[in-house]
Formats: sequence, structure tokens, C-alpha cells
Amino acid sequence: MGHVRLVKDAQRLKNMQLSKLAEFSASSTMSKPILTPEQIAGHEKIWTDDTIENFAFLLINPITDAMGNEVAQPPVGYTQPPAIPPAMAALLQITDQDIKELLGNQEIGEQVRANLSGDLMEMVQSKLDMQTYIYMSNMSKAMRRCGEVWLSMAKDLMVEESRKAKGISDSGNIEYLEISKPFLNKDTNEVEYLNDISKAKLDVRVSVSPSTTTKKAKTVRDLTKVLPVITDPELQQVLGATIVLNSDGEGLGDIKSYIRAKLIKMGAVKPDEKELQQLQQEMQNIQPSANDIYLQNAAQNEQAKAMKAQADTQKTVAEIEKVKAETVEIYSDISKN
Repeated sequence: MGHVRLVKDAQRLKNMQLSKLAEFSASSTMSKPILTPEQIAGHEKIWTDDTIENFAFLLINPITDAMGNEVAQPPVGYTQPPAIPPAMAALLQITDQDIKELLGNQEIGEQVRANLSGDLMEMVQSKLDMQTYIYMSNMSKAMRRCGEVWLSMAKDLMVEESRKAKGISDSGNIEYLEISKPFLNKDTNEVEYLNDISKAKLDVRVSVSPSTTTKKAKTVRDLTKVLPVITDPELQQVLGATIVLNSDGEGLGDIKSYIRAKLIKMGAVKPDEKELQQLQQEMQNIQPSANDIYLQNAAQNEQAKAMKAQADTQKTVAEIEKVKAETVEIYSDISKN
């Protein structure tokens, strides 16, 4: 059965009660005086227009008693507005409570009491989220199907060369890329296309999770708790930088860019393609310091000395081999004589 099957009866009952309550509200909620024809004669218009004009006062005629004397007599009575039956008020309360028990009561999580920790509030919110998880899960399935339909259409429509499209880099930033970008394959000497979406095999993934702001705030809290127990200075530096990257505030854009570049150089963050190109360009433009030049020259001198020593050794070995050969030749001549 579906998730809403058990709620149908309570919802039908509530709809009926609300319809009846709307009928009561549509009826006149003002008490109207009940007068005799003799009292209202000649003043019908001001009584009729009172709901529009809101006159400061209204007039009625005195009536005559049995003796023929005029007597000021108040209205005979007043009409009463419709009253809500007690049973209807009780049923409205019961049906509303039943629906919340079956579908989840989000109002409980919004009632924040004093002296409650943030961890406890997160646990309460997680429990409330689980009550409505089925709706989020169904929504993710619907969005996944929409993505699959869009992808099948995009492969047939997005076919022009060098089309600009939005993408998300490894760092989570939105950037533009080119679809079906032509290039010459040097191996086959043929024109091929980079980022050809018509030949791409892609899967559509949908995740249901808290908002980005909520996840960043939780990351900052967790890392702040872990940071005091870390003894490695380099790891402390990386965790502190991660806390700043996940913090939100005015004027942090340039600081976050600086910290990310520093983490990339430390090897703590994997750079995207654009950042990798910038890093390689910076490495090429770095001028060696005086100390580096001195060490490089010293290494070259030591290498030259080692090569000279090796050459001298080879020369000595050659001279020894020459002496041996001459000695063998002398012994050979002696033996012949």
C-alpha cells in the first residue's frame, strides 16, 4: 500500500469538517435586531444601507400601547450567528493529530527550548527528516527520470561544434566547458571531437542530503572539535584551512582562494585542470635563489671531479694493461731465443 493510504480517512473527515466550517463562516456573523413593521416604517433605507455606510446611529418608530399612547420600545429580539458544534471542534483536533502522527510532525522540531545543545537539535532534526524521507526519495526518483529524459534529448540536440555548457569542477565551482570541440588526432590524422556528448555513456545520479549551508556548518563544528587533539603541525594547518574554506561570511572570497592554492601546493587538495595549468606555469616562472644556484654549481663541480677521477682511473688501468702486454711480449722474445 502507499504511504498515504492510512491517512485517507482522516483527510476525508477533515475536508468535510472544513467545508462545513466554511459554510458557517459564509453565514452572517452579526446579530440582527428583530423589529415590528410599525417600528421600522419609514426607516427601511438607513437600516438596509447600514452595512455599507456604517451610520453613526439608526432610528426606529415608537409604538402605541392599548391606551393610544406612544411608547419607546426596544427591538423584539436579536438573531444569533451560527455556533460551531463542540463535536466538530473535537474532531478537527483529533483528525489533525492523526495526520501528523502518520505523516510526521515537523512543528515539534521547530519548537526550540532553552539550554538545548546543537548536537541534540541535529538529532531531533534527523529523526524528523526520516519521517518524511519517503517523499524525498520519491522526489529524487522523479528528478532522476527527468535527468534521463533530458540526457537522451541532449545527445540529439547539442550537436554543434564548440558549444558552451556549464559544468562543475572538482573543487565544486561552476565553470564553462566546450562540447564537441574539434581536434586533429596525430595518430590517425583525422578530425575528432573532445567532450562529444552524443557518444558519451553517462549515468544519472540524484542524492538526497541536507543543504550545502547545513553540511558546511556541520563540517566546521566537527573539525573544530577534532582540531585540539591533533598533534601534527602540518595536519593542524590543513584542518584549520579546511575550517576557513567551509565558513561563510563577507570578505572571505580572496582568503579562500589563497588557502586553496596553498593546500594544492601542499598536496592536500587535488587541483582541477585549470589550477594544474596555473601551477605548472608558476613552476616554470620561478627563478632559482642564490642558495639554489650555489648548490647547483657545487653539485656540478663535484660531478666534474667525479668524472675526472673516473677518467684518471681508466687511464691508470689502461697503462697497467699496456705494461702487462709489453711484459708478455718480452717474455715471448726471451723464450724464442
